[in-house]
Amino acid sequence: MVLLSVLEKFSNYLYMIPLFIIGALFLLILLKKRREMREQLIPLSDEERESLANPIAITSLLFFTIIYVTSPLGFKIIVPYPLDILTLIWYGLFLVVFYFLCRREKRRYTGPPFEVKEEADLSIKYEVIRKTTHAVIILVVVCYVVIGPLFMLAVNWLLELVGLPDLVSDQIYWGQYTVAFFTVIAFLGLSTAEVVRVYFYKAYPLKSVKKIFRQKEIGAALGSHIALTVGCLSVILIFGPYEPEIVMASIAISAIADGAASIVGRRFGMHEYKTAFSKKRKTFEGLLTETIVSIILSFLFLIYRFGVYSFLLAFVAAMVIDFIDYLSIQVSDNLINPIACAVVLVLVATLLHSLGLV
Repeated sequence: MVLLSVLEKFSNYLYMIPLFIIGALFLLILLKKRREMREQLIPLSDEERESLANPIAITSLLFFTIIYVTSPLGFKIIVPYPLDILTLIWYGLFLVVFYFLCRREKRRYTGPPFEVKEEADLSIKYEVIRKTTHAVIILVVVCYVVIGPLFMLAVNWLLELVGLPDLVSDQIYWGQYTVAFFTVIAFLGLSTAEVVRVYFYKAYPLKSVKKIFRQKEIGAALGSHIALTVGCLSVILIFGPYEPEIVMASIAISAIADGAASIVGRRFGMHEYKTAFSKKRKTFEGLLTETIVSIILSFLFLIYRFGVYSFLLAFVAAMVIDFIDYLSIQVSDNLINPIACAVVLVLVATLLHSLGLV
């Protein structure tokens, strides 16, 4: 009983250890990328600079999130005991299974020992597939609204079945705990596979996935799926307990509006505009699509809590996404969009609350 009591007290800190280790591995990937760039004798392209900037930004945001949620400022508890311990058990089992998959792939693989991508750019087919995968993030919304309560009820039932006490948590946070639980699990799995891809490509068992990777994501770089996952994870852990509607809106428009803009812009874009910091091809058709989709999604998620002021918040969210698209800085918008949108919306919501309008 004493051991269980100690374990319950410190389990949330143990829960953060795998995230910290992966952050350290991301830092090593950054150093590997810098070493590769120093060995090149030709000037770096915008894509190569972005492939260096992304690991810096992703690692920085991940470490900031870990430090924040484990500090006195963070919401306690991150996930209730024993879900945090179950996460660690799951990750241990995942590592064992993934290790044997990697061993099998290494024996079977007969291609080059390093990652190569022949296509200079993605075809519209693979661009659509790539953006469609972002829609998986919408499962976060389903977890908040539907799966969360059902999952926690099922966990409590299983705990009673084995003679353990129910989860000590307020039911109002059941959606938040469920989302945090599954998002961390997804992050651990995706990040582990990414580290293997960068350092042990011959053993990487998911080589067919690289068809939807851009050139800048090949080699010692982190894919856009890692950027989006870290961005969403940070928003969930930092703002989720207090502003779940804003978290859902930020994640939805980051996953869907940006993808819709990219597909429409590539397929139907005829009128281009210059971005502030890059030479990327951007079109007004894509920008208009992004604006409309952002406003509609934000309004749907915010109307219940903010009423008529959800129109204002939806417009603000669309302007944030459009401004980031216009800037087009050398950091993945999959990372920037959710966190920037959530921060601005929280600030506006706080202002509305201080004025007594909501």
